[in-house]
Amino acid sequence: MLNEKILDFYREFQDEVLDYVKEHAPISKNAAFKTLFLSYLTESGESLVSDCTLIDFKRDGENMKLDGYAFSEYFHSLTLLVSKYQAKQLPEKVKKTEIDKLLKKVLKFYKTCGTDSFDAMEESSDGYQAYEFIKAHKTDIETVNIILLTNDETIQYIPNDTRHGKATVRFDIWDIERLYQSVFGGDALEHRLVVKLRKKYGASLPLIKVRGDNEIYDCYIGVISGKLLARIYEAEGQDLIQKNVRSFLQATGKVNKGIKASLTSEPQMFMAYNNGISTVADSIEFDEDQNSGDVVNITEITGWQIVNGGQTTASIYNAYKSKLPLDQVNVQIKLSVIKKKDQAEDIIHNISKYANSQNKINMSDFNANDAYHVKIERLSRVTPIPAAKGKSTDYWFYERARGQYLVELSRQPTAAAKREFKSRCPKSRCISKTVAAKCVMAYQGYPYIVSKGLETNFVYFSDMVSKGEFPEPSEQSYIDMISKVILFNSCDEIIKNLKFGGFKAQQNYYIMALLGKYYSNLIDPQEIWKKQIINPKTAKVIENLAYIVWEHFQKPIVPGVNIGQWCKKEDCWELLQSRFEAKMKKKDN
Repeated sequence: MLNEKILDFYREFQDEVLDYVKEHAPISKNAAFKTLFLSYLTESGESLVSDCTLIDFKRDGENMKLDGYAFSEYFHSLTLLVSKYQAKQLPEKVKKTEIDKLLKKVLKFYKTCGTDSFDAMEESSDGYQAYEFIKAHKTDIETVNIILLTNDETIQYIPNDTRHGKATVRFDIWDIERLYQSVFGGDALEHRLVVKLRKKYGASLPLIKVRGDNEIYDCYIGVISGKLLARIYEAEGQDLIQKNVRSFLQATGKVNKGIKASLTSEPQMFMAYNNGISTVADSIEFDEDQNSGDVVNITEITGWQIVNGGQTTASIYNAYKSKLPLDQVNVQIKLSVIKKKDQAEDIIHNISKYANSQNKINMSDFNANDAYHVKIERLSRVTPIPAAKGKSTDYWFYERARGQYLVELSRQPTAAAKREFKSRCPKSRCISKTVAAKCVMAYQGYPYIVSKGLETNFVYFSDMVSKGEFPEPSEQSYIDMISKVILFNSCDEIIKNLKFGGFKAQQNYYIMALLGKYYSNLIDPQEIWKKQIINPKTAKVIENLAYIVWEHFQKPIVPGVNIGQWCKKEDCWELLQSRFEAKMKKKDN
């Protein structure tokens, strides 16, 4: 039975879905639900769903359904989503039969992608685009993660892993209770990784316990064989590396190539050349009969996470899959078993931040608590929107971490106080850091980066912030940021009304980029901030640019290329600029 706090959250989430539908009409409640649900998950660190493409595909007669998809080149993993949304007064209980039914519909879609059943489908349809996407990555897929999202309450049940071809198929479920726990920071009801070293891998891990009493954590150091690490990574995959702040980055840097080279030509020197891995865990079990002095033989690790050394692990795994001999490869390992659970996130953050690593980790990788975002958050709380008369009482709400708005709303002591808070700070003026980054990056001339997805774009944005390529937080820079958000929202509304069809998001990004490069003289941040709308002249320019961008999308460099994928290439932006300048030159003549 759900407690009253979760039921309040359920109702608030329902209101958020309805508000989203009003703001982004025409859009279905189911689409709004998926969009909002994923925004919470990505903020909570659920990297499996980062940059998912959302669709609404179902063929009831063929028992198939798909609500979203994404592929991680780093993990060779495909994520497939299925959702169950209902708009009732109270959440219902979803039982095993229905869970299995929904998850099997997605699995059926994936299996069908290995046939030619979709070839006759309309190429512009969501289902065909997903089929093409999966087919393009088919040979690289090692893990398929099928995830159910629902605003109902599910029973405590998750199907066991299975296999299809060479890929391991894993299942996961996010219901309203688990989402509540992730937003409000309670004890998450998520599956904790348990690595059964002896039972599953026929091995134990002998490590030296660092001497000294410490009430916060116990520390163990030693060596793990490359082959055992690769086998664990093969079986556990992304679950092993969720807390690694660089887990979503591809292992393509120079040092990674060096790691591969040493594994190939000098495997016996790997430990000398490599800094090893830093890991954390909730608890461990060990074989007391095998312990000797400070050396303990660990047989099981619960909540094991590699927080530094993910690229080392991935490189060893790739060598393992390439049949390179790993008998002489050993890796230094540090294992911190955290006893103070309330300090776990800070400890993990600091290990990632300070641990020696192969690739330089910028401060931008630790984004939620960056000084930049903390300052922007504070500015949003003390910078009121100008009022035509009297005292300014209305604000924008900058969400440094997803869910802050709901947390702040829940803190209001009475229903009247909640209504007053919503009046001053309506959900429509709540802006997450990833969405704000999308708006300013598009305007700055990076539509091809924004097209790669919110999370990927945010990585680039954070890196540019750390390099000083965006102004330091101030009242003026905050107002400038919000003006770009208002400009973007206005652009989105205009495009929606023109009803071009697909690729609306990409049109927005490329129009914003054209505005930033060729029409910056029209964009007055102070005027937009004061009026909270754009002027009619700017609106007319956006409408004209919409047709130019749409025409550009219809004429890619390579005929027949997937437009969504082409928009992620810098040459798409470069070609648009040259075409636009040629058009303007012709017009002037």
